[in-house]
Amino acid sequence: MAGWDAWRVWVAGALLVACGRTGLFAESGNDSQADTGQAPTDGPGQTDTGAPSSSESSSTTMLIECDEDTGTCPIELRLRRAVDILFVVDNSGSMGGEQATLARSFRSFVEVLEAQQVGANYRIGVTTTAGDGLLRATSCRERLNDFLFEWTFGTLDERQRGCLDHCAIESLALADPWVEKSEGTTNLPPGIAIADALQCVGPPGINGPGFERPLEGMYQVITNDTAGFLRDDALLAVIFLTDEADCSATIENQSWLQASGDVFWEPGSQSTSASCWNAGVTCTGGPGVYDDCLAVDKGFDGFPTDDPDEAVLFPTDRYVDVLTELAIQRQASGGQGQVLLSLIAGVPLDYPETEVIQYADSQFDDFNVQYGIGPACNIGSETVNDPPGIPDVRLRKVVESFAGGEPTVFSVCSDDYSIALESIAGAIGEISERACVIGCVADLAPEQGVQPSCQLVEQFPVDLDEPDRLVQACQIDGDSWDFPGPLVDVCYRVLDDLDQSTPQLVDDMTTHCSTQEFNLELLVERRPGVPVPSGTSIAVDCDLLGQPGVKCEDV
Repeated sequence: MAGWDAWRVWVAGALLVACGRTGLFAESGNDSQADTGQAPTDGPGQTDTGAPSSSESSSTTMLIECDEDTGTCPIELRLRRAVDILFVVDNSGSMGGEQATLARSFRSFVEVLEAQQVGANYRIGVTTTAGDGLLRATSCRERLNDFLFEWTFGTLDERQRGCLDHCAIESLALADPWVEKSEGTTNLPPGIAIADALQCVGPPGINGPGFERPLEGMYQVITNDTAGFLRDDALLAVIFLTDEADCSATIENQSWLQASGDVFWEPGSQSTSASCWNAGVTCTGGPGVYDDCLAVDKGFDGFPTDDPDEAVLFPTDRYVDVLTELAIQRQASGGQGQVLLSLIAGVPLDYPETEVIQYADSQFDDFNVQYGIGPACNIGSETVNDPPGIPDVRLRKVVESFAGGEPTVFSVCSDDYSIALESIAGAIGEISERACVIGCVADLAPEQGVQPSCQLVEQFPVDLDEPDRLVQACQIDGDSWDFPGPLVDVCYRVLDDLDQSTPQLVDDMTTHCSTQEFNLELLVERRPGVPVPSGTSIAVDCDLLGQPGVKCEDV
């Protein structure tokens, strides 16, 4: 592989000039917030916490030195069996039951996660749909007042169901606002298990805003990570739990929706959660049963707009872009660029198998006035006070943009999230050795498909005194693959079919890599039953025909 000795990376910021995107860690003027457990108190006329518009973001550059002799730009990334897991949990007044279900299901999640190779090294953080990106790792018993919600009909008390029924830890004093296990050691006090801690840390309470901002909550953790939760050499998994539609916007725009945005209110009503649905979604067909509902950016006049600065809600591209930029930044600096998004929200119980959702008005008029659409699950049991699961079109669009081979969208109406979390934990283990190379990889031969200018090397912990091992390509025969020999326990597959144009499935890219239109995805396969020492990683060196983030068509 020519030019590897010459490569070096300068990282002066998070924007790749070749991508033409806004900077990842643009200055926002958002000071670190104290752990008060409360949502931000920005009032009308104030800008959102740490959420600059595309026209406000500053930018710097990231460059990889290219080899003048070959004309290629060598990039090195690392597949390391480590993961940072972010739960974004709806903390609005209707979420007491769902938070209890989540808490009961954490044990299954941890068991499957521990069975994966990533189980030796993970972090789990929790933020809320308040959208401030605040991480908190305290026992819910220390903040029981967060499980009280004052509203028109009195006080809703979820202290027992939301916390006390499943949390036995009176207090947690952690140096960092997350739960962590690294090489067999946790950051928890002696005698406290990970699952027990999560049952106390996971439920945030029900006193959060009624206009939920799950996408913005994720965005703020990524762009304002003052606590240092995210590691460049760990893959990122984000799990959303909500029962309503995403309403990610500036605080100013949300205030406008509530006070003046009658163009998005249901006829004859005041501002309700339906404002968020109407401001971000357009349905065809209906009324009654709709043909489809799509995420649409709308301006203050209620009409679609192509100008992100004129949209009432933040465009969904904002969130796809920030995750893509994060992956580009990490790969360019030799880190882990994989991202997995998962969602437990308003979809039918059988959605993981069918991927079918029917959009329809509720049979109850007051429910439609409150939410703008009928529920996607437990249809017929809905009440204004307890929506069983409003379909979240915007959030699902972003999540499914990063879809891999496993189901990642599940129903919030389930009375047990164990199956969902077990599937998500399994998917986390699967993507830990998958790499969508963010750039145009040089093709060594003219025949069909990509013959990538790449080299994969398995590297072991220093204390094992094991030499590095070259990873061979798997043998491909039609629509099946095998290891190159009986003594070979690890190999890699080349995935280069962007649009399923070949009859084989064995070369199909995942949705995210194909929609980004990069030309290569690599998948490391390991022989079942063969243990992998903790700390083992795969170094991936590839020659790019241009800077990271540049597609082949733009080279």
